[in-house]
Amino acid sequence: MASRAYPVRVAGGRLSWYKNPRGELAKCGKRANRGGAVSQRLRHPGLHDARGRELPHRLLDVMGVPTYAVDAGEGPPILLIHGYGDTADGWRRVVPGLVSSHRVVAVDVPPFGRSGEPDASRLIDFYGGYFPELMRELELERATVIGHSLGGAIALHLTLAHPELVERLGLVAPAGLGKAPPWWWHAITGYGKAWKLLLTIPSPLTPVLIREGITRFLDWRLFDDPRHLREEIEHLVSMHSAPRDFDRLLAAGRCCLDSYTGTLLEDSAAIDVPLFMVWGRRDGFVPAKHAALFAKLHPHAHVHVFEDCGHHPQIELPALFNRLLHEWIATTAARPVPIRAAAA
Repeated sequence: MASRAYPVRVAGGRLSWYKNPRGELAKCGKRANRGGAVSQRLRHPGLHDARGRELPHRLLDVMGVPTYAVDAGEGPPILLIHGYGDTADGWRRVVPGLVSSHRVVAVDVPPFGRSGEPDASRLIDFYGGYFPELMRELELERATVIGHSLGGAIALHLTLAHPELVERLGLVAPAGLGKAPPWWWHAITGYGKAWKLLLTIPSPLTPVLIREGITRFLDWRLFDDPRHLREEIEHLVSMHSAPRDFDRLLAAGRCCLDSYTGTLLEDSAAIDVPLFMVWGRRDGFVPAKHAALFAKLHPHAHVHVFEDCGHHPQIELPALFNRLLHEWIATTAARPVPIRAAAA
């Protein structure tokens, strides 16, 4: 059944609201490849093309940090930046529909997944140098950059600092647009001491308690209907339920919080590239009301809100996500390289 769009006029811009077909939730593929930095025993889903063939991946050295990277397909390049605590595999439901017509680059953003840990206390500042270096390493002069959650904040910072590298900017439930950090970042840092105390107790119950806590939290906040996405939740839980991996997750949250300015939405007014935004109306991590604020500030942006959807539109509604993304790319021309960048 086709989705029906319900556009709502918002001062200066337009948001498209979608009531979603439940039938779009497809089963996750069973293929997997061995994990690395998080756990040698963890099996990752990997990324595949439309025929189910695993896409090539390799380990790069970017600013001294081992970086797991998938680089596949031919055509205009798309750089995918995942969110907090996730991996490149978080794009696995939309990549098959992208790699047939584009060069797709997706990495495990340090310190997550199969990539290494950067020696940095302020991660957002670190990413400011890391992603331009990654693009140089991969010989990407410019790309359409798509970021989810924390990856959306990274993509916004990248576009502001290096507009010459970004042809188009796509944002999927981006973090960082509020005046204050999302409450769950405060939860991570606020409860960090209690968790750290638990992590020091040499008890076989510690991993069990961590797993149960993460599972309950994700069931509550992550997806609109988690019953259909047990494999995705189980994979996220498995990545962080070992005490050492969970400790790394908490540390990364604190490093992100230290870089929070509260001015990212206001700063984004300076961006002059085609803009695309997708948000889930039932997002329990970052409020969908930020989509309306963004649309008001950027009247020419393509902003879509999915009604029956949580924090991961690319997982919950991949077919609708890809259709809108392809339409946006096809109908928007990439901006010329900024004069100041070209002169440099």
